[in-house]
Amino acid sequence: MAKKRKVYFGKEVQDAIIRYNETDNTNKKNIIYRDEIHKAFDKLAENIINTFKFTYFDYGFEDIKNETVAFMVINIHKYDHTKGSKAFSYFSVVAKNYLILHNNNNYKKLKS
Repeated sequence: MAKKRKVYFGKEVQDAIIRYNETDNTNKKNIIYRDEIHKAFDKLAENIINTFKFTYFDYGFEDIKNETVAFMVINIHKYDHTKGSKAFSYFSVVAKNYLILHNNNNYKKLKS
């Protein structure tokens, strides 16, 4: 029997993001983020950075990862589950676009 891999960004995380967006209570938001969303965002950022090999950053991996996670959090309110996309797909695109934009800008600075 094959070992079942633990999904780091599954339905539980998607449901947590929906609950996060539906509450106006800052304390509840903080608890939901800390306990249910942060680990998944952190792992997603790490995986995207490692997969696409963004090379034009002049600071360390942890800083890039933390910036990417912060960008996802800043944009968490834009995720709309009623449009049919999964949170994983949505935030993968958000993180990748953020990294591409900054990688390209850093490349331009390097070239000039």
